[in-house]
Order: sequence, then structure tokens, then C-alpha cells
Amino acid sequence: MSEVDIFAAWMPPHVKLMHLVAAKWVTQPLYELARLGVADLLDDGPRSVADLAAACGVLEDPLRRCLRAAASVGVFAEQPDGTFALTPMAGFLRSDVDLGLRDLTLLLNSPPMQDSFAELGSVLETGEPGFPAANGTSFFEHLARDPALGAIYQRAWAPLTRGVAAETARRLDLRDVKRVADLGGGNGTFLLALREQHPHLSCVLMDRPEVLAEVTDSRLELVPGVLPGQIPADVDAYFIKNTLHCFDDRLVRDTLQAVRRAIGDRTDVRLHLIESVGLPGNTYDWGKLLDVELMTNNGGRVHSVEQWEKLLASCGFVLEEASDLVPPQWLLTCAPSR
Repeated sequence: MSEVDIFAAWMPPHVKLMHLVAAKWVTQPLYELARLGVADLLDDGPRSVADLAAACGVLEDPLRRCLRAAASVGVFAEQPDGTFALTPMAGFLRSDVDLGLRDLTLLLNSPPMQDSFAELGSVLETGEPGFPAANGTSFFEHLARDPALGAIYQRAWAPLTRGVAAETARRLDLRDVKRVADLGGGNGTFLLALREQHPHLSCVLMDRPEVLAEVTDSRLELVPGVLPGQIPADVDAYFIKNTLHCFDDRLVRDTLQAVRRAIGDRTDVRLHLIESVGLPGNTYDWGKLLDVELMTNNGGRVHSVEQWEKLLASCGFVLEEASDLVPPQWLLTCAPSR
């Protein structure tokens, strides 16, 4: 199945802009199709809209129109006989697939997140995140109060995390590392995937108590805590994955300094950050788009490599290496300053 180029060569600039301005015409149908699990229903091959509508408990005509909108940008494909099929992109809306994006689609387009973005004008005027104004509490407090959305949040990153962990395990020499900790590590997906390739590792998972309450794997040592506090000691390698970008720079520094204190005078311990990185220039950059999401919801920020170097230096670390991991993730390896 060939992909559709949403910015076809024939499109004049104003039509390309129209596509961006009207992005909700694509994202909202995708949200509903993901919510209904349509991609899973098509896993065994094309099906008619009537069949899909019956399986989903919705009306046939609106479903067809949402599917056609998604197919126009390469997500699903309408067949000559009127049935619909998966495309390579649509395949990532299935449940429990590597790099699956179904839960991320549900998270980013959920009503609380949409309401937060409606406050973007206020963010521009005040510099304060819009999520509290829209929802009455901070982002992570809201997740704690809304278990259903909190579960979606944890699942949203798990498929991406498994691929990141596998590549991290391939990149890093962990043969002499005995004990690792994932700080703010969610449900432990990263550590368990890391341990698959390095079964000798002793793994420490730190996160909020309500998150750890859902973790049952006995191979993980659970440490309840919220960054920057309760940093586990006696650890040979620390990982912080897609977490610091949710914080403002003050909290980032507090967290880095807390890890540095836990390391003490041990020069062989490393801190590994897995983050999106803002790239220079005007090419497409997921990090720059994510940066707006973080600014609006959390007051967080996506940093450039140069910004990370300065932040780390101010907290007693040297950035040893920064490299692409699994797009759009980077791996930043940090050593304690001597």
C-alpha cells in the first residue's frame, strides 16, 4: 500500500497552509478511529464500512466520512470495492504493536489536553502553563485524579519505550554495570526491556506511589518518590527518560543536582538522559513541536544540545556524548565533573 504525500508537489503554498490550519479535520477523526479500535478490526484484512460500524456501535455514514478523511492523508486506504484497509501508518494505530501510537493519539487529543491548548493565548501573555487554568489542577495532579487518563498516559509511551530500551542496550556497554535506576520510569517498561538484553542487571524503578501500585513484576525494586526527591543510592547508572522536558529549568536543575549528590565522589557512575532535542535550522523537527505541547501543559521545555551542556555543567556534570537514538529520541550520556 503506497503512502500519500500530504504535501504533494502540485500544492500551492496557500493550500499547504490550509492543510495545517485545518489540522483538526485530520486529528479529530484519527482520535475517534483510534478510540473505536478500527485499526485492530482491520488487522486481518479489508472490511466494509457497514461491518466496521456494526462492530464499533456507530453509524455507517459518519464512520465512512471519517475514514475517507484519514485515508486522504495516508492513514487507512479505501479500496475500489468500497472497503477500507490498513496502510503502513494505520498499522501503528493498532494495539500492542512496536512503536504503536494508539494511546498517544488518545492522550494528545483527549478533552483535557485540547482544553489546555485553548489557553495558548494566555500562555503567550503570562508564560504560565495553560493546563491548570483549563482543568483546575496541574497536569500530573490531573493524571493522579483521573485513573483512566493516567493509564492512557502510561501506555502511550510504552511501545516507544521498548524500542528505545532495545537501542539503548545495544549502544551502551553495561557489562560492568550491576545496578541501574530509572527515575520517573512509569510502569517499568524501559527497565524490563533493558534487562532482556542484560539479565544480570539489578533494576530500581522510581515513580509516584499511584504509578508503582500497578507494577507487579518482582524483578523490579520499587522506590516510591517524586523528582527531585528520594534518589536511590548505590546505583551504577541512572536513566531519566522523557521526563525532564516536562519540568521548568528550576526543577530540572534541582533534579540533576539531586542525582549528582546521590553519585557523590564515584567517578565511574553515569547519568543517561533520553530526550527529544531541539535542532537548529528550519527543517521539520518533532522537538520544536513537542516544545509547544510542554510549554502549554507543564511549563516544560525541549532543550538543544548546547542548552543541555550548560544545564549539566551548572549541576556538576559533563556531557560526554549526545547522539540520535530512536527518532525523535536522543541519548545524552553525562559524567560527574571531577
